[in-house]
Amino acid sequence: MTTQQWIDQAKRHKDKLLELIRNYHPSSHAVYSRRQKMAITAPNAESACRAVREKIRQDEPNDPAERFEIALTSGDIGEMMNVLNGAWFGVPESTDCWGIDGFNEAVDLLQDPPDEEEAVA
Repeated sequence: MTTQQWIDQAKRHKDKLLELIRNYHPSSHAVYSRRQKMAITAPNAESACRAVREKIRQDEPNDPAERFEIALTSGDIGEMMNVLNGAWFGVPESTDCWGIDGFNEAVDLLQDPPDEEEAVA
């Protein structure tokens, strides 16, 4: 995927991605009103993620939804991926995660970053 294709995909799914970020990013200032209750299906991974979530909260105190929107406007893919990765860590370790609005879209972006050569050019 080219840089422009990646950004276009992020823009196309902006609303869903922001919902995911607001509801699951560990540093989110949102009131988790739309957060889904999920059964933990990977308890060891969930335990490990708790420590990562706390580190994200400490290291990234600024509002992640705002950071994402600014990065999307400026085309800062590294910052967008950082925010999406944080939201991914905030999602409970549950097979139910695939039903969360924005989760599929975030995974698609995280798994298919722009081609390195094209991103540098």
